[in-house]
Amino acid sequence: MKHRAVPPLVLFLLVIAALTPACSRQSYQTSLNQQPLIVFVSARDGDYSIYSMKEDGSAVMRLSDPSGDCVLHQCFDTYPTACKNNIAFSSNRTGRFQIYTMSTSGQNLTQLTSTPNADSDAPDYSHDCGTISYTMAAGTKRELENIDLQTDATTQITNDDGSGACCGKFSPDDKTIAYIHDPFPGASPIPSTEAPMSIYTIAPDGSNRQWLCNTSNIVPPISWSPDGKTIIFLAASPTTGHLQVFSMPVDCSGPPKGLSNPAFDAFDPAFSPDGHSIAYVSTQYGNERIFLMNADGSNSFDITNDVHLNDQPTWQKGILLPVP
Repeated sequence: MKHRAVPPLVLFLLVIAALTPACSRQSYQTSLNQQPLIVFVSARDGDYSIYSMKEDGSAVMRLSDPSGDCVLHQCFDTYPTACKNNIAFSSNRTGRFQIYTMSTSGQNLTQLTSTPNADSDAPDYSHDCGTISYTMAAGTKRELENIDLQTDATTQITNDDGSGACCGKFSPDDKTIAYIHDPFPGASPIPSTEAPMSIYTIAPDGSNRQWLCNTSNIVPPISWSPDGKTIIFLAASPTTGHLQVFSMPVDCSGPPKGLSNPAFDAFDPAFSPDGHSIAYVSTQYGNERIFLMNADGSNSFDITNDVHLNDQPTWQKGILLPVP
């Protein structure tokens, strides 16, 4: 699979946070009384940095300064969901990629993983903010691990054949993690009845692993709808071969539906917190720009209007309030 070029020094995965105190096991619900922001990565100032903007593309604000952590990452990673005031990301500042968290101001930097012989990337917060799921890669083998944010204990939850698992995303109720599985180790296939690059679901404790709707040749990242009924993902358009955003019911009651314009490559799809819109990246104007469209694929338009690279849109999930 061909990916966009990754800068040699860094891979930075970001998540925008909802605005409440530190992580805990308490259940939360989302209030959307405040318009959610979109956090994204842009090269508009000559370096790759994190920015925020309103969903109409206005009020652009730079959130990070350039450093050894260039924040451009590529398709083979996914975006965490919001967890309070933190950004979860992967950085190789210590030599291997490890999982870190920090505030949106760049303060309170905390290193969560330390794997001297493996890289850790693609972090994803559970919605109760008690767990981060991430991908651990040792050589060509990738598996999902969870880290308990109260105890710092890590648990491997997949043991897949071939190249393994990557890019897990918690379902809205935190009962399931959807991820991408590839039974083939690189260019050397091994005997397997499973299709390459399929979506699987698994419980956070590693049980109940299931192949979702016989999917295949999926390109990360994937994103759940807020009601947990739909997953969006990237795959090659059957008519043009360009990467296209598709939606699919999680209960497999219908076939995948193409949403984005198949005449141009699409990347990085993400549902809005209310499920009405999808932010994604398109090459329609030559460079990578962030577009917004309705959840059914209609009314697509560019919200960045910038000639530089803009990608990795991640929605603020709204204000988290304790469940009564």
